Amino acid sequence: MTNPPQQMTQQNEQKLSQRQFFFIIVQTQIGVGVLSVPYELHSVAKQDSWISLLLGAVAIQVLLVGIWFVAKNFPHDTLFTMNDKMFTKWVGRPLSILYIFYFIGVGTLIILLFSRMISIWVLPNTPLWVMALLMVTVCMYMVGGGLLVLGRLYTMLSFLLVFLLCLIIFSTKETHIMYLFPMLETGWGKIFAGINKAIFSFFGFIVSLVIFSKVEGTNKQKLKTIVMAHWFVTLFYLFTVFASFTFFSTSELPLVPEPVLYMLKTFSLPIIARIDLFFISIWVINVATSFATYLYLSSLGLSDLFKRHSQNQWIVVVGICVFSISIYIGLDMSKIETFNKVVTYSGYIFSLTLPLIMVPVSYLRKKKDKGGAS
Repeated sequence: MTNPPQQMTQQNEQKLSQRQFFFIIVQTQIGVGVLSVPYELHSVAKQDSWISLLLGAVAIQVLLVGIWFVAKNFPHDTLFTMNDKMFTKWVGRPLSILYIFYFIGVGTLIILLFSRMISIWVLPNTPLWVMALLMVTVCMYMVGGGLLVLGRLYTMLSFLLVFLLCLIIFSTKETHIMYLFPMLETGWGKIFAGINKAIFSFFGFIVSLVIFSKVEGTNKQKLKTIVMAHWFVTLFYLFTVFASFTFFSTSELPLVPEPVLYMLKTFSLPIIARIDLFFISIWVINVATSFATYLYLSSLGLSDLFKRHSQNQWIVVVGICVFSISIYIGLDMSKIETFNKVVTYSGYIFSLTLPLIMVPVSYLRKKKDKGGAS
């Protein structure tokens, strides 16, 4: 087997284009959760969940401006090297290690949810280790090519999102807009509670902070790209939620954990008998791109932590860790739910709380550095 093309060294590293940056953010966020987002939101805010989704998107938009502010103050650093400069190495390095564990945890959760979904819908007799090994191995090969290769690959594969949208649009011919009414029936308390579920769907945005310095263009251009990617994902999720909520009634949605698949299962085409399985075959690629990003982030963190330019050995280490943890947890739903809660609560810390703390810290650090230079 031939080796994947290697990315250039850090000294003469070719940077991502704005378009590649856009698709990396989009492909990281639209992954394993797209099948269950309508169900998760409906479990809290019922038919008003789309309002929760929009409010969550607005809240994330504010956070993204803060992330951009932090990143532009350190134009040549990744998240892991930023931590050393903002918090000193005594705090920054342990913080970077925690971020690496978080990224590994998210990657492991993606593998578990992916394997469970495939086991339920397609391959019920296939053991977990086979599905996990195939996904981890393929993504290790992808990430071995470097960030630039990932950017090109994500850009090329993003046309598949159009197929997903077309399949969802096809299923909307039997929707009932009345299922969205009465609006605000659940009350603002439930709607605000649903924001928590909505925010979790956007957690992949943290990739923009990690690779900000590896993108070409001005700071304003990068901010524009981040904002556009965020609202593209928001509209994608919003359309999926609307399609599910108008196909199933409020009493039916609690019975269908994957409403998109159940919705597609009721239709067929002359050459495609099971549209839901066709949808899954495309969805698997989105899962792979999402997992590959977290595999890259984890290996980049280890590379920065140990001051080595080559990430390939750390890609293997992270891949083995993810595979081992996945096998240990297995397809036991109670264990997966417990692990999901741990990763979710960690996400609120590492994707929301810490970036907010970094905003004033980065400003003070930058101001101090300018004062020292003067």
